[in-house]
Amino acid sequence: MNIIILFESDKKDDGLYHLSDYRAEHIRSVLKSQINDQIEIGILNGALGTASVQSIDDDKIVLFDLQLKEIRPVDKIIDIIVALPRPQTVKKILFTSAMMGIRNIFFIRSNRVEKSFFHSPLLEEENYTKYLINGLQQGKNTQMPIVSIHDKFKPFMQDNLSRFYEEKNEQPLKFLPELDVSQTLVDVYDKKNKHLLVAIGPEGGWVPFETEMMESLGFHKFKLGDWTLRVEHALTACLAQIGLLK
Repeated sequence: MNIIILFESDKKDDGLYHLSDYRAEHIRSVLKSQINDQIEIGILNGALGTASVQSIDDDKIVLFDLQLKEIRPVDKIIDIIVALPRPQTVKKILFTSAMMGIRNIFFIRSNRVEKSFFHSPLLEEENYTKYLINGLQQGKNTQMPIVSIHDKFKPFMQDNLSRFYEEKNEQPLKFLPELDVSQTLVDVYDKKNKHLLVAIGPEGGWVPFETEMMESLGFHKFKLGDWTLRVEHALTACLAQIGLLK
């Protein structure tokens, strides 16, 4: 945990922030903070900065004197499509996405996704939010990714996706990491477009119908490397490459 994310519900009428959960325990046991020490914080969906410790009790820690920095504009806005994996992998996708600054996560059905995955309780917002928060605190981000679930591949690709970007008046560059191509991300990247959309397939890969449809909708295939990666590793490798592009 590299920052402490603060929520609106933490703020009391006196303007102080009261923490009594695992964040308070982290301040006590890991940071070993003392009265008047400054700690790094972030307001959820807001600015980064610091706060000072006013008091430390067994049941809560009180923070005051928030010093917030100006919110810096991001140079790339990244959305991801992920063929819904098993629940344990979903947790890793959520964590990594928040840690690495993803805006939207579209979990979708594909031919090689098990139907049972869509019935996981993890897909309820109240159950998955903590993995996003943990990712934000690791990556020193504050913007919570928006998660949506889509259980039909073709309608999502042909209708939902285009409607989503039309409403935002955006035309993202669309990327599809694959093994059977030679061109790299550098070959298909256009630095003039700051909106990017990346599609990460299931463990068994996309079927030909799916890749053909995505290509027809403007997705550019590129090679991540010579390895067959797990879903969470493919996502991390892809985002790391995008982060280095200038």
